[in-house]
Amino acid sequence: MQLNLIMMRKISLLAILVLTLLSAFPQKNKNLEKPDLPIDEKTQTVTYKEVVQQEGTPQELFDRAMDWVKSYYKNTNEVIKSQDRESGIIELRSSVRIYGTQKDGSKHMRNIVYYKCKIECRDKRYRYVISDFTEKATAVSPIEVWFDTENPKWEPAHFEYLKQIDEQVKEIIASMKNGMNPKIEQEEEW
Repeated sequence: MQLNLIMMRKISLLAILVLTLLSAFPQKNKNLEKPDLPIDEKTQTVTYKEVVQQEGTPQELFDRAMDWVKSYYKNTNEVIKSQDRESGIIELRSSVRIYGTQKDGSKHMRNIVYYKCKIECRDKRYRYVISDFTEKATAVSPIEVWFDTENPKWEPAHFEYLKQIDEQVKEIIASMKNGMNPKIEQEEEW
């Protein structure tokens, strides 16, 4: 009887020790909800694209797009990779920043994610395509790997980074759409 009591105490102590050790190591929560970013069916990459109906000739829309680019981006010489008013095409390469959270809750910049943006202007419409998202690293690292919870390098923060990218790109799109609206010229009254 006394032997059983000692044995049960040892087993209980061992169980508590094992549970304590397991809780001390961070667990990868692979049951997190995956961010809902648009994935291109053909390329299987994150791609934002839309054809937007907008009054204007191709040249007017191109000029509005260039005005928007110049007002939105700080260093347009670095961002604009090509521009052709005749064909109505502007190609850009820029970046968004992703932030991590420290143990004390403060935010710090984790890295930069580059993307390409193409704006094509036609009569009464334009199309934008924002794609080719890659993390700044020693080798090109596409962000699509952050969706793979089976990857040994996956961590829950990857889903947070994807959400941050999605929010920033949606802000870029909203700004672009606003910039592509015709300018309303008001007459000066004096």
